[in-house]
Amino acid sequence: MLLLCAFIKSYSLPTKPRTYIHADTRSVLLSASLGYAKSLLLFHLFAPVRSLPMNNQVSRMSDIQLPFSVSTLYIDGSFLPISSHSLHSMAYAWTAIDSDGFILESHYNIISSLFSSALRSEIFALLHGLDSLPRNSKITVATDCAQLISLWFTYVDVPFIPRMLKESNYLLWSLARAITSQKNLEVTFIKVPAHADDSLNNHVDALAKAAHIDSHLPSRPLSELLAPCILQFNSLPVDMNIQKFIRDIFDAKSLLTLAVLPRFNSIFSTSEIDWACTKFCLNNNKQFVSHRNGRSKFCAFRIKILLDMLPTLTTLQKQKPHIYDPSWPCPQCNFSPETLNHLWTCPYILPEFSPFNTFKTLLLELRTVCLEKFLSATPLIPLPDSFVAEFTALDCWECDFPSSSCLRLARGLIPISLTGFLGLYFSSSVIWSILDTPLHDFHFDLYVQIWLCRSVFFHHWESAQGITNKMKSSVIGPSPISYSSSQISPDFLTPSLATVSLDSWVSWVSSYIIRGRSWISHLDFWRRLTVQPLLRISFW
Repeated sequence: MLLLCAFIKSYSLPTKPRTYIHADTRSVLLSASLGYAKSLLLFHLFAPVRSLPMNNQVSRMSDIQLPFSVSTLYIDGSFLPISSHSLHSMAYAWTAIDSDGFILESHYNIISSLFSSALRSEIFALLHGLDSLPRNSKITVATDCAQLISLWFTYVDVPFIPRMLKESNYLLWSLARAITSQKNLEVTFIKVPAHADDSLNNHVDALAKAAHIDSHLPSRPLSELLAPCILQFNSLPVDMNIQKFIRDIFDAKSLLTLAVLPRFNSIFSTSEIDWACTKFCLNNNKQFVSHRNGRSKFCAFRIKILLDMLPTLTTLQKQKPHIYDPSWPCPQCNFSPETLNHLWTCPYILPEFSPFNTFKTLLLELRTVCLEKFLSATPLIPLPDSFVAEFTALDCWECDFPSSSCLRLARGLIPISLTGFLGLYFSSSVIWSILDTPLHDFHFDLYVQIWLCRSVFFHHWESAQGITNKMKSSVIGPSPISYSSSQISPDFLTPSLATVSLDSWVSWVSSYIIRGRSWISHLDFWRRLTVQPLLRISFW
């Protein structure tokens, strides 16, 4: 029991017997952590001494049976990124050599694209080659992948350590432990120097690359993975850090929940927003997420302008009409209703001190800073001479008569027109990293130079109207203005995402398993899905 508790603690699993995670209207049940830990513990404690069944009916990756004379395996993997292929493509190859240096057998095949990576293709080459060996073999594996050798000695050629479960491809490493244990293999490695013109290494490398263009090769499923329990999502095995994967699931669900709020899509289409870049800029900057840097009120400000929850006069008029007369206009200009967008476009009584002039100055500074950073960055292709003119002409910089794209940018919603243009010349990671800090500074200047000044003015204006803190904190008074369903515009009740399934996040997470990259790279707000989310742990 002490060993079991130590195992649980080392993997940081929940310690309650049953843990429910509530999301939307459904509950996702994670199997009891004690049972999960016990299953893994018993498997890895007793796997080394398990004997092969008498009928030899063991699930295998390979249908090839090599002779006992094999002494060396040359292995190699091949990975084609998505930029050169419709999907990530992985393939592997191995060549068996006898003690006299003759080739006994060669094999190559393609691999399912799940969690695609170059390392995963190398591991598959190793596993398939080992699974083709006879029992009690002593084999030397030659590979040009130093990481493969390092991870083998970390997770396979040692007693089981729970840290393996946090490693990508942990199911494959579990399978490697099972194969070497069941077949009683003695494996040693030699590192082949890359580009050393080793003829056998060149041969197996050519085989692995040839597998990509061989249309007659079937991709083998992962149903033969030997693991004590397999976490599956939408019937796809999860071969990565489980804790991170569950965080990714709820990040995806949270972003979808945010994106379909009527406050975003009742006025404009969510397809006009780059949600991936927006999420990155909101989450990445440490100054934003920290509440220990004296900027906690700024953090609240940035969230509230994003969600249109800032206590402008129009918001207060809806919440407490018995205190704030619904007919009152903006106190600063005494002309228009004080909405969120009006904060940045208010002409004020004295035009030279108007928030509008301040807003235009800050927005043009943001444009200048971003442009300088992109001009100094390394593009994917050379920038044309027209780049500066086209960048400055984007509608998100139109501030004389602020465009909807410009006003969304002020809220922190990155326009797709901006990132779409930049995406012609820069990678997403470069675009996001460049926009992040200038946008944060832009919002901080809006907070200091417009909102704080307005708040001081508004406090004195409230005092002039006889509005006290006691009145504002009182719950006594008429109920906020309510509207019957017949008075509300159908456009407000029916957001632009009304046809989008609330399970769209399943598509994003599934695509990130199948196609690689982060789940946020697969956002799709326009496709209705019929699949149902599935998160289960199945035990053997």
